[in-house]
Amino acid sequence: MLSQLFSGIAVLSFMVLLLILLLRRLKQPYFIAYIITGLLLGPQVFNVIYEPEVISELGQIGIVLLMFSIGNEIDLHYLSHNFYKPLLIAVVQIVLSFICMYIVGSYLEWKMTTIILIAFIISLSSSAIVFQYLAKTGEIKSQLGIITCGVLLMQDILVVPMILTLNFMSGNNISAAELIKVCVGGVLIILFMKAAISKKLFSIPMRREIIADHELQVFIGFSICFGMAWISEWFGLSPAFGAFIAGVLIGHDKATHWLGKSLIPFRVFFMAFFFLAVGVQLDIKFFIENIGTIIWISVAVLFINSLINAILFKLTKNSWRDSLYGGALLSQIGEFSFVLMTLASSLQLVGVYTYQITLAVTTLTMFLNTFWLMIIQELIYKLPDYKEKSF
Repeated sequence: MLSQLFSGIAVLSFMVLLLILLLRRLKQPYFIAYIITGLLLGPQVFNVIYEPEVISELGQIGIVLLMFSIGNEIDLHYLSHNFYKPLLIAVVQIVLSFICMYIVGSYLEWKMTTIILIAFIISLSSSAIVFQYLAKTGEIKSQLGIITCGVLLMQDILVVPMILTLNFMSGNNISAAELIKVCVGGVLIILFMKAAISKKLFSIPMRREIIADHELQVFIGFSICFGMAWISEWFGLSPAFGAFIAGVLIGHDKATHWLGKSLIPFRVFFMAFFFLAVGVQLDIKFFIENIGTIIWISVAVLFINSLINAILFKLTKNSWRDSLYGGALLSQIGEFSFVLMTLASSLQLVGVYTYQITLAVTTLTMFLNTFWLMIIQELIYKLPDYKEKSF
């Protein structure tokens, strides 16, 4: 068993490394290497990864660490004074997505449950992809970067009522006590964050000594990150939301800013498992048989999401250049969409065909997002009065 574990890790690491080196030369994001590796090493090809559930659970750790990193990097002062913009964009985006899916679903005679589910799925963008892209281009702390991260955060928070809605639609009614628990938990966590920042309630002792002790830094970071994630989950909220709050608390105090950096290697490692799980679940035969439909839907999603988000960014008083760029950044379907689709499948709200189509379209929009961004950047460059900007 131990030999099998080592051989599996060795093969996985070697394949990821080869694909990353190739993608580096092509200037493509590394998550593509993780998905392809999961596809090749999954049960449909080489069958090196034969327990996708374990890989998926490890990937959820990556999501938690990612949200911790986002909170650590975000400019809370700017976001707190412009909170309504990301919230407005996220909420209206869901409404407009529902209207689009209702029109399409009425024509194709979809059930209302399917229309609502697909509207939820296409309205969620990828925090993993967008955050890493903005960090790589140095735009994470720009005005557009902060608003975009704020929209992603609002989307991640809105996943909770989406999950509750899916449970209601399946007939698994949520008790009043559980609903109250979710609301109370959200309010308490937000009040705690506000008090900790304004009144300096949160402080780590012996900070100077800890700076020189990397091992201690790692476990302090884990304790804060996963502790807040566990509290958030206990209240019925997303663990990622609690991790984000923990990151905000750490990032607000410059003396403890190193905590976020100490967990970067772990974030990279576990995020790889998330995308590996996506690749493992893809049905290659189904993808080939329905490739025309999948490509058509994926391109339509990229265009519709870009258009909706660009209009919403513009209505919140951003320039057309920033609006078009922000719309393209949020055009892909995100990782929490996988969570919603998996839940819908387990609740028997969708069949195998809808599940596989959605999984394939979500993955393909992630693949195509880089090329879509290049097209939008070329369009922005050709706009009048263009001022040189690094992307």
